[in-house]
Amino acid sequence: MSRQGDDMDRSNVGAALGALALTALSTAAIVWLINSGWSRLPPWLAIIAFILLAVFVIGSPIYALARWAERRLAQQQAPRR
Repeated sequence: MSRQGDDMDRSNVGAALGALALTALSTAAIVWLINSGWSRLPPWLAIIAFILLAVFVIGSPIYALARWAERRLAQQQAPRR
């Protein structure tokens, strides 16, 4: 295996660990918000937070899929050598 292949493997592991850490922190923040923070919020702020969370939870997978589809389409349309 070439040196470049080893670097790609390391960057993939780093990205996976970063994604795992971000997911764990986000999950911990949401659990804290629901268990103790939500009751402290005034009703108007709770509604705004709920709407923002809903938009994020629904929109982020759609956005990620759209970006993936764009990259995939660009790769398929690129001239092959």
